[in-house]
Amino acid sequence: MNLRLLTTACAGILPLLALAAGDITGKIINKDTGNPMDFVTIQLVDANTGKALPIGATTDEQGDFILKNVKDGKYIVKISNIGSIDQERSIEVKGSNVNIGSVKLADDAKLLQEVVVEGIRSQMRFELDKKVFSVDANIAAAGQSASELLESIPSVEVDQDGEVSLRGNSSVTIWINGKESGLTADNRAQILEQIPAETIDKIEVITNPSAKYSPEGTAGIINIILKKDRKAGYYGSAEVSANSRGGGNAGLNINYNSSKVDAFAGLGFRMRHPKGGSKMDRQFDDGTYTRSEGESPSHGNNIFLRLGATVHLTDKDDISASGFGMLGHNKGNSTTRYVSNVPGNWLQNNDLSHSRGNHRGMHAEVGYTHKWNDNHTLDFTGSYNHWGGPNDRNYLQEIIYPDFEEDIYQEQNMDMSTNSWEAKLDYTNHLNDWLKLEAGFNGNYSKENTPTDTYIGTSPEDMVQNEALYNRFIYRNNVSALYATLGGKVQNFSFSAGLRSESWQVRTRSLAFGQTEADVPEFKKNNFALFPSAFVSWSLPYDNELQINYTRRLRRPWGGQLNSFHDISDPTNVSYGNPELQPQYSNAFELNWLKSWTFHMISLSAYMRTANDMMNRISYLDGGVMYSTWANIADELNSGCEIVMKNSLFNSRLDLTTTVNLYNNHISAWNYNFLAESGNYVPLSGNKQNSFAWDARVMANVRLPWSLALQASGNYNSKRLSAQGSRQGGWNVDLGVRRVFGSWSFSLNCRDLFDSRRFKSTTNGIDYTQYNERWRNGRTVRLTVKYTFGNMNSKHNKNDGEPADNSGYGDMEM
Repeated sequence: MNLRLLTTACAGILPLLALAAGDITGKIINKDTGNPMDFVTIQLVDANTGKALPIGATTDEQGDFILKNVKDGKYIVKISNIGSIDQERSIEVKGSNVNIGSVKLADDAKLLQEVVVEGIRSQMRFELDKKVFSVDANIAAAGQSASELLESIPSVEVDQDGEVSLRGNSSVTIWINGKESGLTADNRAQILEQIPAETIDKIEVITNPSAKYSPEGTAGIINIILKKDRKAGYYGSAEVSANSRGGGNAGLNINYNSSKVDAFAGLGFRMRHPKGGSKMDRQFDDGTYTRSEGESPSHGNNIFLRLGATVHLTDKDDISASGFGMLGHNKGNSTTRYVSNVPGNWLQNNDLSHSRGNHRGMHAEVGYTHKWNDNHTLDFTGSYNHWGGPNDRNYLQEIIYPDFEEDIYQEQNMDMSTNSWEAKLDYTNHLNDWLKLEAGFNGNYSKENTPTDTYIGTSPEDMVQNEALYNRFIYRNNVSALYATLGGKVQNFSFSAGLRSESWQVRTRSLAFGQTEADVPEFKKNNFALFPSAFVSWSLPYDNELQINYTRRLRRPWGGQLNSFHDISDPTNVSYGNPELQPQYSNAFELNWLKSWTFHMISLSAYMRTANDMMNRISYLDGGVMYSTWANIADELNSGCEIVMKNSLFNSRLDLTTTVNLYNNHISAWNYNFLAESGNYVPLSGNKQNSFAWDARVMANVRLPWSLALQASGNYNSKRLSAQGSRQGGWNVDLGVRRVFGSWSFSLNCRDLFDSRRFKSTTNGIDYTQYNERWRNGRTVRLTVKYTFGNMNSKHNKNDGEPADNSGYGDMEM
């Protein structure tokens, strides 16, 4: 009887033992600098057979990795990274978790010197609250600007004017190195166009940021991280490129790192010769029309400089100073020919314009970091930003009426100046093994002062100042925020909850000719709001992960949207801002599922965003002229699903990354009586509408013989509706190839291979329909040559004087 019970018990226990499993964790750091290493490949191998198992991972920003739910047995953990000496660790799982400790990877000096790239680095990494894209893995990035580079990021779109949207939503915040850096909705298109892509290390896309981050941007945050490597010794690169449109780049970057000082510097020159065009067809219900066609070639060049240094005062204290700046010049010509058969209007209007401008800007910051230990830190940064420069534009209108002709000459001079100060204080403390506290302060205090002067006549010789069109816009926005988050991990369950409080004050003045600040009362708005966030994550068996999160976000109106000044650059389309524009608040929910294998990964994100008093651009006709401004109209509900698939095929010779974004936009019915320029009220309204749209992007990286790497990407956007019309669908294809010869690399890229990148839209009014089509550049072929140099054999660690470890295994700390 006892033997039978014992046999039965063993039969029940043995299957449970066979299913016993544990997590394998560890941390990878650079042997010379002590810094954590991200994007390191971790592969699990069966110790008995020597075969690679379908279990693997890559390290995150902190150098950490986790292999989940590994069955009991003996294994080898293989650790590999391009430019480092591979390592292996033998382990055994016995029904519990295994931590291999901190593994120090030594640089492979010969490999780094020769820059022999045997594979293609993974371009995308998933983290709890963001996706991270490596720029070095993007062949097409060679010779591009930051603006062009963003076009290759899944779910990110850059339109004809350089405006960025994320998941079809233009309310997105863009940072540089985790800070606003003076970028606003008014200037960021120009700044991104001037930043060379070769200075960028990676791009983070944070679709639902926690309370630690600014709530600005209902679509989320795009964080551009500039390069600042920390390999020991000195090293750098020089790059030159030229394209088929007469443009080109040249740049030099250098780094020096030791146990006491890390320093970097970079200098780049960029020259552009873009050429654009436009079409417009405004059809009225009575059969009349106004049409136009135009072309706009231009020229621009700029210098981009960045430099910085970090001094390691002690093992626990660092101080740093860094900055970047740019100087640029642009000029352009535009010729637009209008025809019309509207009664009482002109028959033909030839608009000839010439623009010129100088752009200057800089960002400077100082920082201090104190580490009680790796899990208990205090960070402070203070920064100053200045962006601006004079911009002049003149217009000659050759107008033909049925009975006579006349010429009207206008010139606008605008000198934009934006200054801001930013301060950040971040405190992090791992209270115990499973709980972490983060708290801090963030302040941003900005001022814009933009005078605009207009002159009018029949030619440059007889023009006089038009006092009625003079405008000086003064705009201040001061934001102060406090935040706290509490999070941690208990076994397979991770959580984080936070609250951010923000107080901001908006002050504006719009001065007419002859007025001073004392003559015009200041328009004031004081705001206060709370922004909660919550994140929950479960690690499920068989490498599955489930995440749920919620945040409250807002979209604040910026300078140009509040400035009542009228832009008359197009005589048939006049735009201006609305000082009464209110912030738009939204609530964002996301549900994410992540499943990974060794050579495959799939991510599924379902999201929903609600918004009240939506900020939208509205248009109306008054006296035959189309006016556009901003207003708070309607409520909005966005819901969608983003699917990301990564596949490594044919022994990793082909890497495919596919992103599909499906979303539905619901806008409530709305009515708005708008006070037009004529003094009359124009009734505007929109019916309730549901708009389903989708976009897809596929990027293929192919590893070819002879050290060749090929990259092809394609993008498609479907038609999408807006409050007053729609934007048509579009597609484009980019292609690139790279060849490495020791320290030299050559890249040949073709942007917009089929010359299909065009932006088409339709606007519906009370008695008209208007179609617009715009394009810029088109097919462009670019050749880039890069040379990498340096002495990375130097060992500048705290054990200087000790013999170098040439075993290839580095050090391991438990």
